[in-house]
Amino acid sequence: MNKPTLILLLILTVFGCKKNVERKNIANELRGNTFDMFSIEEKDTLTIAFKDSTYAVFEYNDRELPWRIATFDNNDILVFNNRLIAIKQIADNSFEGLFISEKDYEIKIEKRKVKWSKELLNGTWIEEQHHALFFNDSTEKPPLPPAPPGVSIENFQYPPLYIIDKDSISTKYFYQESKSKIEINNTAEFIRMNLRGEFNKVEEQWVIKNLTDSIMIIDRTLERENEKFSFLKTKEKNIKLIKINR
Repeated sequence: MNKPTLILLLILTVFGCKKNVERKNIANELRGNTFDMFSIEEKDTLTIAFKDSTYAVFEYNDRELPWRIATFDNNDILVFNNRLIAIKQIADNSFEGLFISEKDYEIKIEKRKVKWSKELLNGTWIEEQHHALFFNDSTEKPPLPPAPPGVSIENFQYPPLYIIDKDSISTKYFYQESKSKIEINNTAEFIRMNLRGEFNKVEEQWVIKNLTDSIMIIDRTLERENEKFSFLKTKEKNIKLIKINR
């Protein structure tokens, strides 16, 4: 019997000897929600969204990785991406357990509260730095580049705009338009996308730090193509977007 299996059996024995509490279906408690998972020893925190059978880790841009709950002798084991956590629920929104690996870690899992309504995301958004250029007629505008063949100059758009409509996001820039499906987690804090924009950048994730009916502040993760034809992943922090009426 290998070490991880032996340790897991010992942990399950200890769990089973403790005072019985009302058991809930842990899979149902996790599914459709977002949690902070952190190590008690190392203070590392991961933000994880559990879907029906897959999960996403927002810090590492991991997505669509498998998870499930296995049960042994009335004890629960969280199996995710071939890793094992002996897990139990200690409160309505809290879990604790042991992560089984070469070095074992005690962990806690805390449910994140819903912060904003997803409906606030819908609409047309522009970066604050471009707001005056878009609305102020006294601001000098750059000359329009010629339109490509078969394209009307009326289709020109600069500065870029973002249009969010439920499960999709699109951007208009110069004479181009790009669109992507989006995944918004249940707390409306994280948006996953694959949106191509100006200057060969591809936006992959927004972390929403503040959201009202008129402003949104985000950190965004994107890839840029460099001169060596490879892609560099970068993060831009505290980007302020303003909702506009068109």
